[in-house]
Amino acid sequence: METRGTFAPETRADALEYYEEVGPVAQVVVREATKAMSFGADEYDERVTPEVIRTARDATFAEMLVVHVGEEGEFDDWLAESEFDEDDVVRIGSDNVDNVVWHPIPFADTVIAATYQEEPDAAASTLRRNAFGRVYREEFYESGR
Repeated sequence: METRGTFAPETRADALEYYEEVGPVAQVVVREATKAMSFGADEYDERVTPEVIRTARDATFAEMLVVHVGEEGEFDDWLAESEFDEDDVVRIGSDNVDNVVWHPIPFADTVIAATYQEEPDAAASTLRRNAFGRVYREEFYESGR
């Protein structure tokens, strides 16, 4: 099993803190990307809406989530030793492949898991977007972030 990523929030408060921390990073990334695309000040003001910054923030947060990468048996062993059970797992993908990426979300009593055959990076990215969309987005937007 391999672990990748930076953020592994244990609590809702931890997740909100990490989300707040990536806000300024997302703004800088958007600003620098628009400079590289030669946006002038007027074009920047017209096209870079709060929704654009929020989307960059959401994607930045999601891509930094810790995921575990392993074979199906490694996931099963991890699950058996964890505080979660099979009812807590949201599975994405096919049952007919050998590998799994997963992200536990303790404060939501949820594990998001995605199966893959040969592309762990793509599976990890898909998993992270799903974890954000299924759990974190609701947590953040309900809190007014």
